[in-house]
Amino acid sequence: MRVLFSMLIVCIWLSAAAQSGQTEMSKAIGQMQQLYGMNFVYDASLTAVRPKQKPLPDKTLAENLRRVFGGTGIQWEIQDKHVLLLRPNLYTFSGYIRLENGESLINATVFDAGTQTGTLSNEHGFFSMTLPEGNHVIRFSYAGCQEVNKAISLQADHTETVYLKENITSLGEVEIRADLNSPLRTTQTGKISLTPERLNPGFSLLSSPDLVKTLQSLPGISSGTELLSGLYVHGGRNDENLFLLDGTPVYQINHLGGLFSAFNTDIVKNVDFYKSGFPARYGGRTSSVIDVRTRDGNMKEHHGTFSIGLLDGRIQWEGPIVKDKTSFNIAMRRSWADLITAPAFLLQNRLNPNDKQNMRYAFHDINGKLTHRFSDRSRISLSLYSGNDLLKGKSNQKFQIFSDETLQELYQANFKLRWGNLNTALAWNYQFNPKLSGNFAAVYTHNSSMYDYLEDDRYLKDKQLQSHTRMERYNHSTIHDAGYSVEFDYRPNGKHHIRFGSNYLYHLFRPQSQASKNLSGNQEEADSIWSRSRNIHRGHELSVYAEDDVTLSRKLKVNAGLRYTLYQTNGSAFHSLEPRFALSYQWTKDLTLKLSYTEMSQFAHQLSSTYLNLPTDCWVPSTSRIRPMHSRQLAGGLYARLLPQLSLSLEGYYRFTERLLEYDTGNNLMLPADKWENLVRTGNGKSYGLEARLTFANTQNALEANYTLSWTKEKFKDFYPDWYPGKFDNRHKLNLAFSHKFNQRIDCYAAWTYHSGDRATVPTQYVQGPSLPGIPDSGYAELIYERPNNITLPAYHRLDFGINFRRTTKRGFERIWNISIYNVYCRINPFYTKVEQTTDGSFRGKSFGIFPILPSFSYTLKF
Repeated sequence: MRVLFSMLIVCIWLSAAAQSGQTEMSKAIGQMQQLYGMNFVYDASLTAVRPKQKPLPDKTLAENLRRVFGGTGIQWEIQDKHVLLLRPNLYTFSGYIRLENGESLINATVFDAGTQTGTLSNEHGFFSMTLPEGNHVIRFSYAGCQEVNKAISLQADHTETVYLKENITSLGEVEIRADLNSPLRTTQTGKISLTPERLNPGFSLLSSPDLVKTLQSLPGISSGTELLSGLYVHGGRNDENLFLLDGTPVYQINHLGGLFSAFNTDIVKNVDFYKSGFPARYGGRTSSVIDVRTRDGNMKEHHGTFSIGLLDGRIQWEGPIVKDKTSFNIAMRRSWADLITAPAFLLQNRLNPNDKQNMRYAFHDINGKLTHRFSDRSRISLSLYSGNDLLKGKSNQKFQIFSDETLQELYQANFKLRWGNLNTALAWNYQFNPKLSGNFAAVYTHNSSMYDYLEDDRYLKDKQLQSHTRMERYNHSTIHDAGYSVEFDYRPNGKHHIRFGSNYLYHLFRPQSQASKNLSGNQEEADSIWSRSRNIHRGHELSVYAEDDVTLSRKLKVNAGLRYTLYQTNGSAFHSLEPRFALSYQWTKDLTLKLSYTEMSQFAHQLSSTYLNLPTDCWVPSTSRIRPMHSRQLAGGLYARLLPQLSLSLEGYYRFTERLLEYDTGNNLMLPADKWENLVRTGNGKSYGLEARLTFANTQNALEANYTLSWTKEKFKDFYPDWYPGKFDNRHKLNLAFSHKFNQRIDCYAAWTYHSGDRATVPTQYVQGPSLPGIPDSGYAELIYERPNNITLPAYHRLDFGINFRRTTKRGFERIWNISIYNVYCRINPFYTKVEQTTDGSFRGKSFGIFPILPSFSYTLKF
């Protein structure tokens, strides 16, 4: 109720502010009335139009009429002592913005300088503008593309597809004027859009670009354990981030324990990242949204990329199946750590045939997309993602029993760990009319992790089996999601951008399916015992939403939305009504103020006994005993362009989360998920902080500085009665990145990262209980903890450096050699902590690091 009352007060204030913003035209009309003694007759709604220029006292009436109303679409007639102002006819200019190869562009700017109005293309490249009748010059711009100025004469609604040309020769010299996707122009707080150029800098960890590690460098985000793909946004946890790949949720985002994420940047077209100010069209997580869109594929020519690095290789290929109608885009990535380790194990096993060991790890990603264009208004696409990791080991040992030379033991142990995702989406995009477009998609997601173990022990005497013991274990966890999404994009006029739609997902959770088999006995007589267990949870998640990005005046914009979700599982139903509200006030052309309030609910939870995001972790739904998580976040910011090439943003936030889950099973690798409801604690969390971001860019240099001052606290009453800091409560975080382009062939990149140390828990007292007389060691000992996470580990910092050598071949292909160094000055940062007791009985935490300086290289060919 308090929230609704507050929103009502804000709406009243906005209405008043909007009215005050409409007086600029009224003042211009009033000045001309006084200058010439004329009466102006007009509809009051015309005062919402911004005058072209101010009237001047030394000009004639006709000249000032042209100064004020010229280019606004307002027509005028002079009759005796009256000036009649006529409402202009309004028409809609709409269509799609694409590259010359047919690829749609997201967040491209469309701007009419005459009326000072503009818009952005949506995630399907669609744009729509309502303009006065007459002649207009529309500017189309996008980072990395040559600007297009198109003259149109609007006498009726007009639809057109606009093609932009990539500026391949000198991307650094492209200047986007009036970029409507910059923080100065957008309504939401906490939104950052990433293009492929931003995801593929000169340096990347192990020379392999990575989406998640790019996000980790942004303010307001903690990366968790070193080198892993953790994402702790505004104090949230790793499972509170909504990753969407072409509209389908991705549950497992890590490869190789987090050294690589599951997103192949060769096929990524755009990433919209939200850490606050979430639009109503997103839901299901409480911390952040990462909306990843992949490229459709070139409709005119075949092109590709091949890259080989220290631990992985990538290949991407795209082109037309039917020119200008149907295209494909496929990208594959595979590691070859198994190819590197195989010779070493082969040599070791030949040297020691009685103790054979083998270990193999590999991962792969496959992204594919087919797109067919029926017309400029209608297209259909099928996208597919498959990613899997495989870790398996095998041990064969032979022992001779020396007490009986005829007796021999044969021991074998095998394990296999496999995890991954399968995502697919079939989407149809259609433009109904110049103001309305829709996207209809059927989606399917499958996530799985499987752990199998076999141990076999045999005793043979004179090659005859004497006894046999065999143990088999398997533990599988799976998720199946299937559903639809219906999205509508409606732009009735230049002041409103309305989105509405519905999403549905059917969830099938199998958190844990276990089976074990034990066999023991001798050759004649053996006992076999089987044990099986599994648990299943089904859920229905239905959401409807509506939001409107409305322009109240030339300076004031508001995005107001509402999302309703019905979640039903195992006989329990939960209702969630989530208001979303954001406003921006452009104080001057170079300064914008923003404020947002959002509520988010989360119905799925990841159970984990560590912070390493292992594949043995499993997902479970909310139940009648475990209610959904719910968060409220208030954020505000100041965004300024200090110089044409220098920008500054300052953001503050406060976030409160209810019904956090803490899963406590020690450090067991396999979690007892069949009784997980009895093993979780429920508590609350809060986080708040201040973020600063400074960026500078010119034709040769780019500098980015990100700083975060933050607090993250938790409270679980049945564990500890008061608030205590979270594990990744890093008070200060600073990221500095610099790149320099020497010429067209050589460029380099350097980045320095610093953050305050993570938290750990150590006991502060050791209490020895009384002993019974004459009975040694009869007393008890108890460790006393002051509070959780009561010490701060040493600060984390490192320097990374990379350099690119580029060359164009005789056939016009681009070759890139990359050499990079991770942790240049070899800072051994804490990776894990061990608690030790000193000689005086006190305790201390000791941290250990495992990642020294890591050089790497890669070779890339673009053809």
